[in-house]
Amino acid sequence: MVLCSVLIFPGNASCQTVTEFSSGLTAGSSPWGITSGPDGNVWFTEQSGNRIGRITPSGVITEFSDGLSDNSYPMGITAGPDGNLWFTVTGGIGRITPLGVITVFSTGLPSYSSPIEIALGPDGNLWFTDYGAIGKITTSGVITEFTTGLPVNSYPLGITAGPDGNLWFADYTAHAIGKITTSGVITEFTAGLAANSAPVEITAGPDGNLWFTDYDGGSVGKITPSGSITEFPVNFGVYSTPWGIVCGPDGNLWFTDYREGVIGKVTTSGVVTESFADISLNSGPRRITVGPDGNVWFAESKTCKIGRISEIKTGCTATLDRNLVLNIPYLSHTGTAGTMSLWANLVYIYNASYPNSTIFKLTTFGVINNPSFSCTPSTLGSDLSLHIPDVLLSDGVTHVSADLRYSPDLSTNDNIYFIVTNYSTLSQ
Repeated sequence: MVLCSVLIFPGNASCQTVTEFSSGLTAGSSPWGITSGPDGNVWFTEQSGNRIGRITPSGVITEFSDGLSDNSYPMGITAGPDGNLWFTVTGGIGRITPLGVITVFSTGLPSYSSPIEIALGPDGNLWFTDYGAIGKITTSGVITEFTTGLPVNSYPLGITAGPDGNLWFADYTAHAIGKITTSGVITEFTAGLAANSAPVEITAGPDGNLWFTDYDGGSVGKITPSGSITEFPVNFGVYSTPWGIVCGPDGNLWFTDYREGVIGKVTTSGVVTESFADISLNSGPRRITVGPDGNVWFAESKTCKIGRISEIKTGCTATLDRNLVLNIPYLSHTGTAGTMSLWANLVYIYNASYPNSTIFKLTTFGVINNPSFSCTPSTLGSDLSLHIPDVLLSDGVTHVSADLRYSPDLSTNDNIYFIVTNYSTLSQ
């Protein structure tokens, strides 16, 4: 399937190709979680198949099950800081090496535990959701769970690292979005959520907020680090039920609609669009991720397939939207390891100590392994200076070139800042 669309700004026309892979997948295995691996492949869980799967960028699938007990029901999966993949199973947390060696840890978990999703935390540990608890596991397998601050009806599902140094989670049955510090202090937020809301997944957005899916509410939402919630209805059909969500390489939030069998996108300003209807009839897409190849990958639990959306860009104009988010779709950097192709998102930050400076904070970036651009890229110099030859402003008409320099005075280990040093309007 090939679908063409014009993105938010006219300088970024694109075509997307959807490919679905099933060869090598066990029938009825119900793929669930999916993540980008450190080995250049995409890894996924097979909930009913009791397996962990690996798929190469070209679609070759390999399954692993040695080390998993019967009825493990693996679900969430994420890349760890140790070069391995970490995943959840009933009553435990699993680890699989890129070669397929599986180890499961359960000491420290109660007998009734049922971990669901897992994410890498800012402290170098893996954090996971469990029935009535939020847990963490070190790369050596030491597990700790936290329950204080969760209501009695709590069942957290999705979890992600936030831009504020905390972990954020979607509390499905408590109808809330929660935050937990790395020391285990939990806070939940409900104001702004509908009474029938049921948040399931959550991810960090390019705008400094957290974005989540509301399964029963039929919406995608955002929550600021201070706890302010806004929801945007999906309305892809009578049964719209958003599930997985990820920040895409284009600076939008990509999400799955489980019951409608649709992949959608939402801009950081809240504009929701349907991208791919009826990928495969009654496909049941669950989790979604950006792969090492820069494409969007998703798990189809009903039709037992792994899907890939390849975005073929016909232009590489950077854009500055109305929320002052700067998206650079094609950025070239030459260093000691050779030339790398990247995409990056930055957001304008006002600093009262520098009232006359235009400051941007780097929020997200990623590697483009197989760039298909035929235009001049923006460049990232060895001194971290940025040159952007073409930026389309939010009026959709004005184009400027811009230069930004890295600011060591403003930057920290956690945040990188750039200051605009020069810009000029381009003649059209």
